[in-house]
Amino acid sequence: MATVKVTESAAPVHVDQKPKFTTIHDSLGRTIQLRKLGPLEQGRIVMAVGGEIAGNQTYMSGFALPAAMVVYIDDVGFGLPQTNKQIEAVLQELGEEGMNAINEHFEEKYKAAQAEAEAKALKEGLNAEQAAAKN
Repeated sequence: MATVKVTESAAPVHVDQKPKFTTIHDSLGRTIQLRKLGPLEQGRIVMAVGGEIAGNQTYMSGFALPAAMVVYIDDVGFGLPQTNKQIEAVLQELGEEGMNAINEHFEEKYKAAQAEAEAKALKEGLNAEQAAAKN
């Protein structure tokens, strides 16, 4: 009879750090943590809401995708929504205060990116319109 010896590898196991989330606060004092959605997650949200609703750009960009980005509200965790009902549940939990905080966060990011682009254009000796045409 053959003897089998099992040994474990001594190589270190790489464990990813906890995912980095963006933390914001709403006017109720709640802490809201947001994840960045990759293309796969965005596609899954489109499938979750269904084709007819997914064609509504205002709903998708203003409500469904921001709600899908929510990972935590205070200590309550939220997975990636798989149905429109789950998206609605997150929206209900966020309320007006949470949505306002998310919208303000995106507006600040947009303004910062715009200022950075303008500063880069000025450095290159172009005005904003010329820099946009260059791209």
